[in-house]
Formats: sequence, structure tokens, C-alpha cells
Amino acid sequence: METFNRSLALEMVGDEVELLQELERSFVYDKVFDMNTLEELEAKNPLEAAAYVHSFKGAARQIAAEKAAFSGQKLEDVLRGKNQGNLKELNAEFSSMLSEAIETIRKDIE
Repeated sequence: METFNRSLALEMVGDEVELLQELERSFVYDKVFDMNTLEELEAKNPLEAAAYVHSFKGAARQIAAEKAAFSGQKLEDVLRGKNQGNLKELNAEFSSMLSEAIETIRKDIE
């Protein structure tokens, strides 16, 4: 599992480099993950928190940011009651994997 699997990402967009670059820019710049927002949502309504995580996890999956997508799925499954887990640890892991993916992809598009 990679932080960013560029060859898979290219394959998923039919080797359209410009499309991948557009998706990468969107992933890096369009929507910012905020831990405080996630924790507030978790306290109020775990399903809303799951939807918040789902949007970032989906974006990560779409561009083959594999580690972020995997950790996001684990967190989302706990929030939806499908699995049990430590939210604090899962939040930290997801945030870290997302940040790592963003930094890796930012270098790819600069």
C-alpha cells in the first residue's frame, strides 16, 4: 500500500495526465480536512462524522492515495457502527495519512 500510487491513479483515469493533475490539484487545494470539525461532528452525530470522513476518503480513493483511503475506511466503519475501535487513534491516523498524501501529491503537481 502506497501513500500515492501514481501508476494506479493514471490507470484509473485512462492515462489522461491532465485529468489526473486536475484531480490532484482538487485533492490538495479544494477542501481542507479539519480535526476540530471531525471531533465536533463525532460528539454530535457519528453518522454526520462518517459522511465527513467519507468525502475525504472517497477523494483519496479516487486518486489512489491508498493509505489515506484505507485509514479513512477504518474510521468510517467505526463511526457507522460496523466495527469497534479507538476514535482518537483512528482520527490521528486518518489525519496523518491524509496529510502525508497531500504533501506527496503537492510535490507531484508543483
